[in-house]
Amino acid sequence: MVVACMTQLAAARNGWINLLPGIVDDEEGPSMPTGLTALFGAGNPGVTMCTWVPAGSDRRGRDPTRLGIMHACGRGASDRLRARDIAIPEGWFVEQNHPRRGLVIRVPPGEPHEVVLDWTLRAGRALCNVRLTGTWEAEVHFPPG
Repeated sequence: MVVACMTQLAAARNGWINLLPGIVDDEEGPSMPTGLTALFGAGNPGVTMCTWVPAGSDRRGRDPTRLGIMHACGRGASDRLRARDIAIPEGWFVEQNHPRRGLVIRVPPGEPHEVVLDWTLRAGRALCNVRLTGTWEAEVHFPPG
């Protein structure tokens, strides 16, 4: 279903998809915040959020497909991924690896959506500092009209 939405947004060259992991609710401790509260609220426990944005057009030509991962790993995100055998694929370009703004990667044209989604979910799990359920929620933002 997510791949079908990626295909639709890629054809429209507009919109985006946020992917949020399911978090294990620890019954013995305080409940973990979820969604945007987990990312931006006080005391972020290390929940990741992944965002996929299809290629579009900018003033200078074609704007590439981008993948962003908000995380709490600081500048060590690329190293952490490599250590867990989830290295950034060859041909993908790290545009940004910022402690607060996250990891932003340019995905080359023609990369299959299934490959991008699979890598994104594996990377999102590896960069998350809380226990996950194994499920993910997709928030699909379609272009207006």
